Amino acid sequence: MWKYLFTILLWGLLPGQGILGQNVAGEQTCLDCHKDLMANQVIHPPADEACDDCHEPTGNKHPDENLKGFTLADKVPGLCYMCHDEFQGKYTHPPVEDGECLTCHSPHSSPNPFLLLANPVAVLCFECHDQEIAENNIVHQPVSAGNCQDCHNPHKSNYRSFLNTGLPGLCFKCHERISKEMTDSHLHPPFEDDCRNCHQVHSSKEKHLLDQTVPALCFDCHDDVKESVDSLPVVHGAVKIKKACLNCHSPHASSQEYFLVKENKALCLSCHNKTIKTETKTIRNIKQILNKSKVVHGAIELAGCSGCHTPHASVIPFLLQEAFPTGVYTPAQPDSFALCFTCHDTGLLETKVTKSATNFRNGDQNLHYVHIHGNKGRSCKDCHAMHGSQYEHLIAGSVTFGSWKMPIKYQVTQNGGSCLTGCHARREYKRN
Repeated sequence: MWKYLFTILLWGLLPGQGILGQNVAGEQTCLDCHKDLMANQVIHPPADEACDDCHEPTGNKHPDENLKGFTLADKVPGLCYMCHDEFQGKYTHPPVEDGECLTCHSPHSSPNPFLLLANPVAVLCFECHDQEIAENNIVHQPVSAGNCQDCHNPHKSNYRSFLNTGLPGLCFKCHERISKEMTDSHLHPPFEDDCRNCHQVHSSKEKHLLDQTVPALCFDCHDDVKESVDSLPVVHGAVKIKKACLNCHSPHASSQEYFLVKENKALCLSCHNKTIKTETKTIRNIKQILNKSKVVHGAIELAGCSGCHTPHASVIPFLLQEAFPTGVYTPAQPDSFALCFTCHDTGLLETKVTKSATNFRNGDQNLHYVHIHGNKGRSCKDCHAMHGSQYEHLIAGSVTFGSWKMPIKYQVTQNGGSCLTGCHARREYKRN
């Protein structure tokens, strides 16, 4: 009897036979046949600990070419969610929505982090997504490194395009220096809203991943500036050279109005610190003039250069905002001096006799009127320096006559002043 019982027990322990004679796997382990599934360094914990966490025996003999010895404990993704929490978010990545966990992950082991089927992760992404997004000559660093997950959540997200967080916060995780510009007092609306208003996120043909070259990119919004630059005869050289708009403006934010990179006057003088020759004219070294002047034009002191000049384009030479005579002689009409009369009283031109329109008078005789009226009415710039002067009232050091520079020799008195030019003999005026 003992010999018979021993034979039964031994038969029950043979491979392929259960104790009760069922056709199931015997004492052999899964790895005896499936060791290649566990050959990689990153191993799925259930696969390392207990295969039957995911695989259940069917009762059939295993292995068998015709019958399944094991089946999954549940369909994917339900099987995965037995251990993993379901992902939360407003937007679901299609492979996750379709339950295709195994499209990206190995269920047993992988040489890659997170049991991914490829590394870097971009190799996986480009199996579905068009690789052309990364084929321009300027490529965003996370893209060139293949680290799509730096910006995107591969499962679910509360943000469109499965971004890890909202914009511009996501960009600021890397672009920390630029994030500090958010504290400036003037924020460029596209910068404050969404970096993608101006930048491509994967790759671009342009530097800094811009959508277009500057100024074309800027003109998409600033069409009024484009119209003036395209249609007006006098265009600021800074708009056309080097960085174009970015010569003067910060693209993100600034402590200055109009997103200027410096205070108005300092910005202009960073270029106008030397003599500039163009095809049609020579622009003087304005910084030098101002530095040497004892008296600076009040408009410059008050509003910088933009008090008289427009920054982009104009119909008037020297980018002036209003009409101003370019020649020596000019008709005595307010319209001829529209620029000056944005600040000064037109009475100094129109009133022959006055006690209030101007201090340049002899008694009540308006000496501005005398100089400007007549067949050879003079322009303001014949006697006044436009930017700065060594003399009160911005009186120029000399007056131009043809190719000559005739000294004015202006002197101030308590009640008026005097001058001695090549135009006339010494003349003195007294207000009282």
